[in-house]
Amino acid sequence: MSLRRFCRHALLLSAVAFQPAYALINLNQGKDLIFVNSTYSFGYDSNVFTRAVAQSSVTHNISLATDYTRQAGIISVAANAAVAAGLFQDLPEQNFIDPRFELTLRKRYGRTTGSLDLLARRESQPDPDVGQRTEDWNYAGNFDLRYPVNDRYYFTNNAGYSGTFYTNKNAFSDLRAISEAIALNYIYTSKLALNAGYTVLFSDTSRDSQATDHSFTVGASGGILPKLTGNLRFGYQLRDNRSATAGNETFDAITSSTQLKWRYSRNLTVTGEYNASFSTTAADLPINRSALGLHAEVALAGPYTGEFGAVYTHTAFLGQAGDDRRDELVQLDASIRLALTRHVRAALGYSYMLNASTSAAFDFSRHTVALSITAAY
Repeated sequence: MSLRRFCRHALLLSAVAFQPAYALINLNQGKDLIFVNSTYSFGYDSNVFTRAVAQSSVTHNISLATDYTRQAGIISVAANAAVAAGLFQDLPEQNFIDPRFELTLRKRYGRTTGSLDLLARRESQPDPDVGQRTEDWNYAGNFDLRYPVNDRYYFTNNAGYSGTFYTNKNAFSDLRAISEAIALNYIYTSKLALNAGYTVLFSDTSRDSQATDHSFTVGASGGILPKLTGNLRFGYQLRDNRSATAGNETFDAITSSTQLKWRYSRNLTVTGEYNASFSTTAADLPINRSALGLHAEVALAGPYTGEFGAVYTHTAFLGQAGDDRRDELVQLDASIRLALTRHVRAALGYSYMLNASTSAAFDFSRHTVALSITAAY
């Protein structure tokens, strides 16, 4: 895709999204809504592949998305269709076009409620675990149920499937996983629920390795403290990993899925996250990854809004195949957004990444900066 052709498509899609009232369709007295949004960004990436030997490029990105929602009857519907395109001016072989489709059906009323979510998307992105850009199709499905026992107790259940299928199968291994999770929830107050749960996940790769993960967690969701809301979950995870090269190996660790939001004032909101779990890399290596992040959203003078964040990630490559590799990744980001009109916003963002690895080939630093404009109707 040439730069001239890419920019012509970007201008055409942006022109469609910037049309006023025609881009938002309201049917059946608000029961059926269609939203359209488009974003174009121009930037620079100092390390496109996130590896020790860096290659940089000027970048152009554009996305166009359409959302449909229907809030009528016992089942609500939400659908999304989107496409994202990226152009690397100095590395044209890395240009991409990634479509995305998602459908959610939700039962909102009755004794038993729940949702079905289906997702299909193509992803092109740098992967620090392998020091390369990966291209893959990702498919996922989740079926959630909530059924009450009495006024205080209720069960939740989730059955899920995910599949990642890479374009370059010589370098990367496909990954498939199915999971089943059940939790008992207790309504402690009108704003806070406590829970205890168990999750089992079965996964296998195209290189004939398999893993079984068992997780036992306890947590809380809702209003944790005054001005502090979110989900808090900690527990113990056990992985049984089997591969042709390393045989049977067992690992255990703390697991967490936590996100808390503190609304300090009308002008400042702080979000903290801590996540830890086992997973498998694109190179078919078992890892234990934990990430601790802190983000702040600040209302600045007039129509300006600032966002600032820091994330620390520790990745331990496990077992014989992992060769005792350890990665320490620090990411800092900052952006300023400007509301140009009710529907149009501009943003200037900067991100810095620094990865220190016990394997010198995966030591890297990365700077990215982008100026973007978004229209949403």
